[in-house]
Amino acid sequence: MLTKLVDFVLAQRVFVLILALALTVLGYRALNNLPIEAFPDVQDVQVQIVTQYPGQAPEEVERAVTLPIEREMSGVPHQNQLRSVSITGLSVVTLTFADGTDDYFARQQVLEKLQNIVLPSGVQPALAPLTTAVGEIYRYVVAYPPGLDANEIRALQDWVIRPGLRIVPGVADVVSFGGSIKEYQVQIDPNRLKRFGVTIDQVTVALTNNSANVGGGIIRRGDEAMVVRSIGIFSRLDDLGQVIVSAKNGRTVRVSDVADVAIGNRPLSGLVAFNAEDNVVEGIVQMSKGSNAAKVIEKLHAAVAAVNEKLPKGVQIRPIYDRTVLIDRTVHTVAENLAVGASLVISILMIFLG
Repeated sequence: MLTKLVDFVLAQRVFVLILALALTVLGYRALNNLPIEAFPDVQDVQVQIVTQYPGQAPEEVERAVTLPIEREMSGVPHQNQLRSVSITGLSVVTLTFADGTDDYFARQQVLEKLQNIVLPSGVQPALAPLTTAVGEIYRYVVAYPPGLDANEIRALQDWVIRPGLRIVPGVADVVSFGGSIKEYQVQIDPNRLKRFGVTIDQVTVALTNNSANVGGGIIRRGDEAMVVRSIGIFSRLDDLGQVIVSAKNGRTVRVSDVADVAIGNRPLSGLVAFNAEDNVVEGIVQMSKGSNAAKVIEKLHAAVAAVNEKLPKGVQIRPIYDRTVLIDRTVHTVAENLAVGASLVISILMIFLG
């Protein structure tokens, strides 16, 4: 048998050479498309339900949010385990499914169950992004020149950088940390409330009801039809102060009578420090489960370069962690092992055929 194989190879040298060249090309393409990962994903199929309940103690979060979700999620198909964590203002319920369960099937089942849950007013549960514990592939800070405010940098991160990176195929989410978030604040004075005889609830309801645009239908004039629109959404800081809270006996009480309206920052719950900088804006890019990290990061680099061109002068994305380095090392190791294996195979064939 071996003699016939050797005779065939010697007789068909051109065919064997072309076949070897074709195998080399196909092997090179296969190596480039090989989903080599520095951190293999061994996590089972999970779906996390994240619900915010601001200002509430863990006991209230557990009673009003976590328990209703847990009761409704019992009996989801292919579910193996159900666990939860309730902390101040936040509930996280994690469902673990059997191996082989399709991720999108699991998420669809959970979303259908969520429609049947009655939670406190204003509380809206959401599913965590489809990523894993090793899904972090890129981390960066937003470098900016002196003179810019921290809330301006955070606004650039939330409204320019984050959307620009989330559109990259394979990116599950971009999480923002640090900086400060600008707010339009109504700072109520209790003494002025008492003097004018109004309550905080009245102020809250007035602000909610007076910031909306509504449609008024259509008015026909001859052959034309004009759409009627009422514009009531706030566009200036003074609009907040002019909202009427109460009107009794010819006396009108406005928001500016009982509160100070100003632009401020949301109270900080922490800071992000980097090297010598005490407060920076950081972004963490998470990869979708099952994606090829090498391909996703390659496209992400192009998106980062495109976003940097849109940012103001002196502001740019500065990477502080890039999994490309680890992937390159892994690829280099794999290539070395393949080269050693190929050398051994060739040596054995030469000795065998010699």
